[in-house]
Amino acid sequence: MTEQKELQERFRAFVRGGALDVFEGALFVAQLIDPAEDVGAARKKVEDLAARVRKTASGGVDPLTALRTVLFEEEGLRGDTESYDEPANSSVARVLATGRGLPITLSVVTVEVALRSGLQLLGVGLPGHFVVGGPDLPEDQFLDPFDGGALTDSDALSQRVSSLFGSSVDLPEEAFLPDAPRSILTRMLFNLRRSYERRNLYADSLAALELAEMLDPEEKGFLRERGLVLLKAGRPDEALAALEEYVSSASGEDVEAVEKLIGVVRERALPSGGAELVRPTEKRVFTLDQARTVLPRVKELTSDAVFRYARLGDGSGAEELRQVIVRDWAKEVLSLGAEIKGLWLVDFDSGAGYYCWKYPETSLEYFHGYEEGFSGRLPLQ
Repeated sequence: MTEQKELQERFRAFVRGGALDVFEGALFVAQLIDPAEDVGAARKKVEDLAARVRKTASGGVDPLTALRTVLFEEEGLRGDTESYDEPANSSVARVLATGRGLPITLSVVTVEVALRSGLQLLGVGLPGHFVVGGPDLPEDQFLDPFDGGALTDSDALSQRVSSLFGSSVDLPEEAFLPDAPRSILTRMLFNLRRSYERRNLYADSLAALELAEMLDPEEKGFLRERGLVLLKAGRPDEALAALEEYVSSASGEDVEAVEKLIGVVRERALPSGGAELVRPTEKRVFTLDQARTVLPRVKELTSDAVFRYARLGDGSGAEELRQVIVRDWAKEVLSLGAEIKGLWLVDFDSGAGYYCWKYPETSLEYFHGYEEGFSGRLPLQ
């Protein structure tokens, strides 16, 4: 049995063992990232930190202040802003060793040290961020480990989430409720899966997805996710099997898009993207009056495609599904005799130019896209 298979079997037994211990589950994720990881050392470090918190509190300091002093002042725990997306940041063992990590891994460590110190704190998952809440914090106060243990409130967190998404986000009260252990572990594994996927490490991405699926075997969305990763990995037969099983058993809004994707894959016509997505069969020269007639239809088609694209959301990781929408849009536009060309945009912060066209931008109602880079944009020289 390989190390990975052995890890999967141990994780399966862990999941079936009853109430889930988030920290212990997170150590499985750490071993998935690095099979040689010393999880015993991670457990000892957490207990040592908790002992220091208890000792500090015994000197008359309130337990919450003692926790923040030990973790964020003495140990210097905070977010990794330089290499945020590195797979190692999804490992609680690496967080304990380096003091840097993702919001969720930092929060898991904080909650575990708090628990062993006699404090009742809990993880709170927000869109695009993760913090610590719980009954041993003041009312409407949250601890943000990524921000060096700063205390914050729901209004400030709503503003932070809004800044991440680039538009106002009104978070309901229930968004600030603690997450269940399974949800926290699933989110950690999805973070890791996407980190690997962005590096074209598809076997590792699938391994993370397999553990996530063990946490909720009845969730059909994992079939879709597996199919999409398999497509990117160049394994179309396995991808089709997963996607077809998803379509036959799911009832989500994206089922129709997945069916279209299956058809495209079966035709072996799904391109890699960009300017090769579609090609016009012939060019047409428009008079000014003809152009004025066609343009409203082009705008209508584009707005409709943008709306359908936006409904997919960001959570599915379904780049292939989005390309189906773009492909259909491009076919319809080209059928009018129009020619799709690029758009040159300027980043006013850096002065760099970007050649764009592929993805939809809701506010501008046209499709555009950036060449992918570490920051999501790579200036073309």
